[in-house]
Amino acid sequence: MLRSLAPALIPLLAPRTALLAIVVTVCALGAGSWGAVTLLDHRDTLARAGAETGRAAAAVAGQALGVLEPRAARVDALAQRLAEHPDEAADGAAVAAVAGADTAGALAVVDAAGRSLAGPPVAITAGDAYRPARGAGPAVLTVEVGGVASLALARRIAGPDGEPDRFVLGPVPRPDLAAVLDAARGDAALYHPDGRRLIGDGPERWAPDDGARLWSRRPVDGLPLFAGVSVARAAVLAPWWSRLERGAAVVSLSLAALLGVAAVGWRSLHREETAMRALAEANTRLERRVEERTADLSALNRKLIAALADKERANQAKARFLSAANHDLRQPFQALRLFHHLLSERLADPRDRAIADKMGTALDSGEALLHALLEVATLDAGVVKPTIDAVSMDDVLKGVAAEFAPAAAAKGLELRVLPCAATVRSDPVLLARMLRDLVGNAVAYTAGGGVLVGCRRRGQWLRVEVWDTGAGIPPEHLDSIFEDFVQLANPERDRTRGLGLGLAKVRRKAALLGHTVDVRSRPGRGSVFSITVPMAAPEPAAAPSAARGGTGEPRPAARRILVVEDDPVQRAGMQLLLESWGHRVTAAADGGAALAAVRAGGIPDAIVTDFRLPGDLTGVQVVTRIAALADRPVPGIILTGDTAPERIREAVATGCRLLHKPFSPDRLHDALQALAATDPGGGTGGATAARRTAQHAAA
Repeated sequence: MLRSLAPALIPLLAPRTALLAIVVTVCALGAGSWGAVTLLDHRDTLARAGAETGRAAAAVAGQALGVLEPRAARVDALAQRLAEHPDEAADGAAVAAVAGADTAGALAVVDAAGRSLAGPPVAITAGDAYRPARGAGPAVLTVEVGGVASLALARRIAGPDGEPDRFVLGPVPRPDLAAVLDAARGDAALYHPDGRRLIGDGPERWAPDDGARLWSRRPVDGLPLFAGVSVARAAVLAPWWSRLERGAAVVSLSLAALLGVAAVGWRSLHREETAMRALAEANTRLERRVEERTADLSALNRKLIAALADKERANQAKARFLSAANHDLRQPFQALRLFHHLLSERLADPRDRAIADKMGTALDSGEALLHALLEVATLDAGVVKPTIDAVSMDDVLKGVAAEFAPAAAAKGLELRVLPCAATVRSDPVLLARMLRDLVGNAVAYTAGGGVLVGCRRRGQWLRVEVWDTGAGIPPEHLDSIFEDFVQLANPERDRTRGLGLGLAKVRRKAALLGHTVDVRSRPGRGSVFSITVPMAAPEPAAAPSAARGGTGEPRPAARRILVVEDDPVQRAGMQLLLESWGHRVTAAADGGAALAAVRAGGIPDAIVTDFRLPGDLTGVQVVTRIAALADRPVPGIILTGDTAPERIREAVATGCRLLHKPFSPDRLHDALQALAATDPGGGTGGATAARRTAQHAAA
């Protein structure tokens, strides 16, 4: 079961895997993007803060230089004067006057011990404050002037021994620097080069590597100090942390929404997977049921094939039986017909002739059945080749009316045949036979009323209809009436009411001609049979051909005729009949005897031979051998009682004329007369004449 479901589950797992991959990818991309943006924002925030502290330090350095530079200039000037006039340096009053002690921002002079010599009293706040001042350059000290923290710029004055014994100080009170230091963002201060805070709110020591603050320093040009600005990293990153919290909230909500959508999609895919699994299981069950039904149908089909094969074998056996029975029955019928003809000509007593006439009627009934079987066999054999031509329906209808008017009058029926000037495309012989079969059925199965034959035009088609007022046909039997030997109203098989082959022949001829045969019927009211044929342009009527001669025409001149027949009764009857017509007859029982008779007595004028003969030669081969002996075509008539399709095709392929048993003496007379009228050098008994004889043999 799992193996059968695997192909169905793989397409289902793929969407779920794809959904999971999409969700993970989106989450990773979203989190990664947000993390990258956050890190970049952290770096940019620190960078901006560093840049701002740098700018603040530069501003502090510049402003401090502006405040300290004038004081430094005064200190340098006083120190230079005192160095140039040592006497003034020794005189405290002179120094005080020069330092300007009585003015704001006055300079102060102190000795090496830090005692004030001139100017405002100055308290040194750092014990080693003088050390930086021992050099040649200016120094920076932190002092208190009147209790006010100040930044003092100092310059040494060297004594006679070259050692500094006095110092000029230029104090700058912190309030003077407050505006400079307080304007900076962060903690600003002025620092000694060694990192000590001199004045301001910054850390006491310059420590840029502590990691807790951001540091920026800028030197104060010309002075031994630098401006430093620092700001706590926590203060700088506070906005960043706020943005981080808001971004985390937004990302969390987005991920939650995405996971919610993914959950909904996952459940939808799960439901679809469940439905598809159920569908796959149902499909598997359906396939199993289809396989079972297919197996059942295969078994039934095999049974049907076997049944059809049995039916085909039965049909073939029936055909062989009918062919053999037909052939075997034709032999005695043919002998009876010949002897009946001879007997009728020799009877003079009217009562004897009446008996002979009744015998002839019985023979006619039997021969009608055999001829019907022959016609069906001929149609099934496919040897009938229709000759399509323009056919005048008026001529066909007149012939039908003339043929069936006596039979209809004998039954008290009114036969009305409406004239029709239309011309159709069909075989005139086959179309006339189809119509005769339909009208004959209508007359036979109509007890009272009448039969109407007429035509209706339907566009390019013409419907030839035969109406009757008979008992009608039940709807369930409308198809079966076209089958062989089916007679709904004749269960007792009365031969005077037909054989049940008329409609079967009509159906076969219609299929051969491409026409359509239809039937409509209402039980108790009557039936309508119709033949639909294509219309054709009317043509001038052809001159009527002369009727074929029968026994009333002059008989042909006496001829030498070779009769080859294995049945002694038929051979004797044929010999008597031909001799009564004035011919000289030589009879033989088989092909060998016929050839021997020809060698002994000469080439005959005509050959009348049975198709089947004892020995190795057939009737066709006998005619061929004799023609070879004569070195010219010899007219021949092939007699056969075989209605098998293959036998009929074989007989039609010969160059001889063909007569089916039983045939009347008149038909034999006509065939001999046709042979006499045919040019021997033109192919006497050619295939065309033989084919025409085969087509109309059952007429």
